[in-house]
Amino acid sequence: MPGSSTTPWTAAYTRLVADNVRHHRTRQGLSVQKLADRCTAMGLPMERSNLAKLESGHRASITVPELLVLAHALNTPPLLLLAPLGRADSVEILPGVEAAPQEAVFWLDGTAPLVHGDDEGADARAELQSLRDHQRLVDEWSAHTRAAGAARARAEDEKDPHRAAWAEAARTQAEQAGHAADKIGHLRGTIRLRGLTLPDVPPGLTHLDGAPFST
Repeated sequence: MPGSSTTPWTAAYTRLVADNVRHHRTRQGLSVQKLADRCTAMGLPMERSNLAKLESGHRASITVPELLVLAHALNTPPLLLLAPLGRADSVEILPGVEAAPQEAVFWLDGTAPLVHGDDEGADARAELQSLRDHQRLVDEWSAHTRAAGAARARAEDEKDPHRAAWAEAARTQAEQAGHAADKIGHLRGTIRLRGLTLPDVPPGLTHLDGAPFST
């Protein structure tokens, strides 16, 4: 950021990120060169020496693009490079602000405020939660839809002695899929009201966006 400067906290936090990079790299049996090569192949040229300097604590900062590419190259969620989850009792997640690693992770992923009882950011967290709920419901609808199709196929098999039971199972699964679809439709209305871009849905749910929305 133009005008920004290195502070004791930024240097210390960069070392923490570097420690997390090294932890996940060595746990996967990757050499520094191999990780640097992966980053370069992804479109962010990285010299082995530059990565080695980061891991050895000789760099005072790390850029956001570097963090994201390193996380992807390590097949690791970015927030696990930002907090030593399960490997430390606390982390100075902001200048002068200590938190348990799990609390830092919950703040980073929008699950909870950094300070208990702080309502700041509640609207933004609610937006994130609505998108998480949407994905959960779509997964639920997809699972019930697949199960209904499989049960229906068994019910149509004249050689299957349990056709009636399979037919009932198909109806039950289809009903559950319908309930999930109703919830998705209502939630998409809420997401629209929040001014957010609607997430994609499977072809079997595209009709929901044409349905009237009632609060």
